[in-house]
Amino acid sequence: MRVPEEFVVLGEGIVVRRGHERQVDAFLAAAPRRAGDASDVPGGRGATRRIALDDGGAAYVRRYVHGGLLGALLGDRYWERPVRPLRELVATEAARRAGVVAPEVLAALTEPAPPAGLLYRAVLVTRALDGRGALADALRTATDETTRHAWIACTVRAVRRLHAAGIHHPDLNVANVLVGASPDDEAALLDFDRARVGRSPVGAVRIALERRRLSRSIAKLGLPGLDRAGAGAALDAAGLGASA
Repeated sequence: MRVPEEFVVLGEGIVVRRGHERQVDAFLAAAPRRAGDASDVPGGRGATRRIALDDGGAAYVRRYVHGGLLGALLGDRYWERPVRPLRELVATEAARRAGVVAPEVLAALTEPAPPAGLLYRAVLVTRALDGRGALADALRTATDETTRHAWIACTVRAVRRLHAAGIHHPDLNVANVLVGASPDDEAALLDFDRARVGRSPVGAVRIALERRRLSRSIAKLGLPGLDRAGAGAALDAAGLGASA
């Protein structure tokens, strides 16, 4: 897997965005050392630290951790190739090139893990998308159905741009969408860990899978008019359906 030209390989397991080479030691020092460490970000698996950047911004340093049965067996050790953070880096950069608002990846870091270095542990560093809020909060605080549907339509616009670029996001849910001050602002999509980049627009089957996951996630909020059927109808009306 080719590293995008905006990045440089500094050594085995270290890929960093050009201009941030001097901060690699700080990234490594900030990386949570154990899978169960407390996180600066609510929700999600593993641990995440927020750190200051030399340019005045902020970044999140996230350790990869398995969930479910694999989490019990392996914790934060992985075997997939290409390595997990590099795949996420490539998918995130592809989304950004397609005009999707997504976190700027600053570094993808791996280190050997036992047994005998056959596995690895991984960390991803991304620039913080400050000034945005969670889609779930926007939906909860909306005072009427029209506004809730507008937030959903805002999200679907970003997802459709992703699909047009051939990027499948299997973890599409309200936790992975950040929105701006109004539904007219572009929504940001997060967590491209398991995303895949294809050579053609995403097909109907995968779109249907993403739609089902997102509608289920919205329905779990328990909001008026947004049960599974209502959420699905809102997504369809916004253009995230087989007939779109």
